[in-house]
Amino acid sequence: MLPDWLIQEEKYMPLRDSGMFAWKTIRQIGAALTRIKIQRGHQKGKPIPAVLKLVLLIAGILTLSISRHPIVLLIAGAVLLGYLCTWPAEDIWSILKSSLIAVFFALLMFLPAMIFHPAGIPNNLRVLIKVFFCVMMTAIFHHTTQWNHVTEALRKLHIPGIFVFILDITLKYIVLLGKLINDLLTSLILRSVGKNEKKYASVGGVMGVVFVRGSEMNSRMYEAMQCRGFTDDYKGL
Repeated sequence: MLPDWLIQEEKYMPLRDSGMFAWKTIRQIGAALTRIKIQRGHQKGKPIPAVLKLVLLIAGILTLSISRHPIVLLIAGAVLLGYLCTWPAEDIWSILKSSLIAVFFALLMFLPAMIFHPAGIPNNLRVLIKVFFCVMMTAIFHHTTQWNHVTEALRKLHIPGIFVFILDITLKYIVLLGKLINDLLTSLILRSVGKNEKKYASVGGVMGVVFVRGSEMNSRMYEAMQCRGFTDDYKGL
């Protein structure tokens, strides 16, 4: 015969806890990793070499920064907006959103000067338009060029190999550590029952694990570079 405590029905109702911080963090990390790892591009036919796009980007930014003639702004606007018309709507919005955010912060910096010196408003507006077009060109280059192609283009432009190496390894470990944070937060959510009264302690534990794992990766990479006789000659991933 079974004892009473064994056949008694348990009614455990854990307190609800939203855990929105972890979910939002996972979503933001996942979106950032997707932008870094997946860049499909929007070019039809044979793609333009990354080194040529990088040269055109630098030349365009320098031209807009130096030029004072309004016709240059009109030509740049016509070319960029005409090119964006061939893109999907959601990608056009992502380009315009980043450009408008940059213009908004630039406007906040120029606002005191525009208020106290109204005579300089035309020049300030011209600078804001230049910021808009420069950020738009940079965003287009980012959306149409993969990271490894960017580092390859920098190497072809005779940028020092150690600089290209730092850039490449930084992006690689951003992806690795971001994936680690994503997995740790997912594990935290799956193992949490009821309401967590120590959210900050849990987040601190996650960041501590990431710091320790990052230190281990750093030591292993340094030892691997020593074992392989690494020099500054780096061609890219």
